[in-house]
Amino acid sequence: MVKKMTEKGGSILEEQWISLNQYEKRFNLGHNTVLQMIANHEVEYIRTGTRYKIKVGSKNTVPREMFEKEQAARIKAETTLDLLKKVLEGGK
Repeated sequence: MVKKMTEKGGSILEEQWISLNQYEKRFNLGHNTVLQMIANHEVEYIRTGTRYKIKVGSKNTVPREMFEKEQAARIKAETTLDLLKKVLEGGK
């Protein structure tokens, strides 16, 4: 994987386009799972004839596990907030 250095010394992954099979192997996902992600527009892709190329490594990408963890935390926080609102409104 190509890395690009930032001004502050950190590195960010340079974006690249990889095949569907490479994406499956890199992220340990099944073929149907990746096709479902493409259908749901969860990944940026282009179609070259009958093959797919998927964009990876841009500075805007987040690992799936981190996304799911943050999404679960957000849902929990929203649920708690809704419950607190109901309690406060009921107390008036």
